[in-house]
Amino acid sequence: MKQYLQSTRAPWCSYLFVLPLLALYQGVALLANLGERRAVINGADALVQQFLGLLGLHGWLGSWLVVAVVAGILVYRADPEGRKQPFQPRHFGLVLGESAVYATFFGSIVSFLTSLILPGAGFLQIGGGHSLHLGQRLATSLGAGLYEELVFRLLLTGGLLWAFRRCGWSHTAVLAAAVVTSSVIFSGFHYVGSLGEVFQLGSFMFRFVAGLVLAGLFAARGFAVAAWTHALYDVFLVLMGRA
Repeated sequence: MKQYLQSTRAPWCSYLFVLPLLALYQGVALLANLGERRAVINGADALVQQFLGLLGLHGWLGSWLVVAVVAGILVYRADPEGRKQPFQPRHFGLVLGESAVYATFFGSIVSFLTSLILPGAGFLQIGGGHSLHLGQRLATSLGAGLYEELVFRLLLTGGLLWAFRRCGWSHTAVLAAAVVTSSVIFSGFHYVGSLGEVFQLGSFMFRFVAGLVLAGLFAARGFAVAAWTHALYDVFLVLMGRA
């Protein structure tokens, strides 16, 4: 168990375990958008696609293949300790199982914590998703786990940690400021754009707390577990008719 916890948290192994989620999302999104006049993808994915376009990388599948390869090379070179961890393909099933357990209880935990901050706030009910068909909703749910964790936890929180450290603050203040700021932005992101929801304080607070919990999970268990937990939770909501 100790070897499993160490290896799956290492950046290199975490990168390898998240690749199936990338492939699954791309496959489901491709199938879900066949015959559609306008492709529907996760909002964070669309944001990243705009950035890639500025770099001259166009084409949805091709650009992400390039990014996946480049990211793999960078992570491999930057994580010599992680490469020493023996990679066990059988751990992937354990990662899925662990993430599924977290996803099962995620909503209840976040709802309880939200009610402590905002009494009367209930379980998040997502509006507007039924304008999309099931395949598109599943695609955006899978994409949320991958791209929202990439953008808001890995890149945004990591970037804020770097920026706030330069202010000379204490470690506790830097960590708190980075996590809280990124969670506020993460929550607010869901109300932006043509597919964004109408702002409600209860849903905003729920997502803010969800951002805090996911940040803690990311720090404790690494990117792959956080991404799969987020993705499976959103998929569960779709299958239960709550999204």
